[in-house]
Amino acid sequence: MANIVTLPNLQVLKIKDNGFDGDAWRLSDEEIFNQLKFLLIDRTNLKRWKAGSVNFPKLQRLVLKRCIYLEEIPKDIGEIYTLESIELLNCRTSAAKSVKEIQEEQESMGNDCLSVRIHDKPWWDH
Repeated sequence: MANIVTLPNLQVLKIKDNGFDGDAWRLSDEEIFNQLKFLLIDRTNLKRWKAGSVNFPKLQRLVLKRCIYLEEIPKDIGEIYTLESIELLNCRTSAAKSVKEIQEEQESMGNDCLSVRIHDKPWWDH
């Protein structure tokens, strides 16, 4: 990921099929995707994700698919003022809960522009 962050005009990032090395993605405040607008994470071993609004200042859409190990979405993701939607498909209940908390926090601050869609509760996560 360190090399990808350095791409100055990257607007779309799709991380698929275990595109992570390990189960954690921790972004420092210096790791900034300056132009990224769309982030898809699909079918990875990712369990823990530490990131915030500083890392994705222009993110508009976040899609997480089949992230069956991901425990939660970083709360600071909700502070990205350009964020329009978060979509989860076949992710853990705990990840869905964290997205709902982000949405509720945004609504409590008067921001009702964030669209959250959660699809297909996985059979293995009861």
